[in-house]
Amino acid sequence: MDKIKIQEFHRMIHDVKNEIYETHQDPDGIVSIEINGHLEIKKVKILLKVTDQKLEQILPALINSSIQSVSMKIKGLIEVFQRNLSNQ
Repeated sequence: MDKIKIQEFHRMIHDVKNEIYETHQDPDGIVSIEINGHLEIKKVKILLKVTDQKLEQILPALINSSIQSVSMKIKGLIEVFQRNLSNQ
């Protein structure tokens, strides 16, 4: 890849990350997380009457699945962009 294509690829990744914004919630609706393409958690909503123990069980798994979801979306978009660059 030449320097211009690498710069274009870098810009594309940055733009893709800026466009991704997802909300994930546990099945019981106890915790909701909003996460962006930079894998930053922007908002966490927790029901008032949840115990610390329940929160400790739910939160790590929800954060992990949220990160995986966003990462897979970024990976898919990068793969499409790479194929497009290869076809040029």
